[in-house]
Amino acid sequence: MPITITITVPEETTARFVVAADRTPGDVTTAVRQASAGGLDAAVTERLGTPALMVTAHSAETSPWDLSRVTSADGDDAERARRAAWHVGVTSVLPVSDLPHGPQVTRGAAEALAESLGGIAVDLDMNQVVASAPRPDGFVLADDWTGAALPPYRNGGRCTVGEDEIDGCSCVGLATRGLRRFGLPDLEITGVACPHDLAALNILRTTAQRLLPLGRHQGEHILHSELVLTSADFSAFWGIREQIWDDGPVPVRLVRTGPRRLAIQAPEDFPGTLNEWLWDELPPVLHHFLSCEPGGAAPD
Repeated sequence: MPITITITVPEETTARFVVAADRTPGDVTTAVRQASAGGLDAAVTERLGTPALMVTAHSAETSPWDLSRVTSADGDDAERARRAAWHVGVTSVLPVSDLPHGPQVTRGAAEALAESLGGIAVDLDMNQVVASAPRPDGFVLADDWTGAALPPYRNGGRCTVGEDEIDGCSCVGLATRGLRRFGLPDLEITGVACPHDLAALNILRTTAQRLLPLGRHQGEHILHSELVLTSADFSAFWGIREQIWDDGPVPVRLVRTGPRRLAIQAPEDFPGTLNEWLWDELPPVLHHFLSCEPGGAAPD
C-alpha cells in the first residue's frame, strides 16, 4: 500500500504585518485609505474595516507584537523597527478562496502605510522587514513569501568543506516561514552538506510551489508521499515562462515532522545519502541558479 501524506487546509488563514514608525495618524483607517497601494488600491479600499483588512495602532510599550528579534537584509532597517515608538498592525483573516491574493493585498496596505508614515513594514509571519523592491503584477511565490535563504556558513568561514566533498558535512538546515498563511504546512530540508546548499534551497522552493495550489481548497488532501517536481514548478515559483531545466521531473519524499511541518528527503528507493542524491540526481542548473527578478526573465 503506498505511503501517503495528508495536508489539511483550514477554512481560514491569517496574514500579519506591522508598520513600525515614530508617529501614528489620528485615524489609521483613513491613513491606509489615503496611502498609495499601487495596483491594489481598489482591493484595499473594499476590504478595509472588515476581517479581510484590519488596522490597529499601539504604542511600542503596550504593543502585542514583539519586534525585538526582527531581521533584515539591511541591519539599519531592523534596528529602526526595534526602536520605533509606534506599532500599527495590518492583519487579515481570509477564507482560503481568497488565497494567494489576499495576503498580497494585506502586505500592499502595510507597505503603503509604512511609506506614508516614514516607517518600516515588518512581516510577522517571517519575522523580517519587508524588502523594498519592485513587485510583479500578479502573485509570485518568489516575491519574498517563503522566508527561506542560504545560511552564511561558507561565506563566514565556519565550514571549510571542499566543493567536491559530497558528504563532507551536514551543516545546512533550511526551512520556509509563512506558508501557513497560504493554508500549507511549512517545509524543511536538513542534514545538507554546504556544497549543496543552493540545490537544497531550490528543491525547497520548487516543493513549496508544487503544493501552493492546494491552499485554495479547504479540507484534507491525501497525497502520495513521493511528490514529483518539474521545471514548470520551478519556473512558476519565479513567475517566468521559460523552462529552467531540460531534464526530466525530480521525485522528492515528504515526511511529517510536526503538526504543520513537512521534511523533504531523498526518494525512498534512492540507495545513497541525501547529499549523494542532491549531487547525483538533480538537474545541474539547481546547483547554481540563485535568483532572478520575480516575474521577469530567467537569466542566461
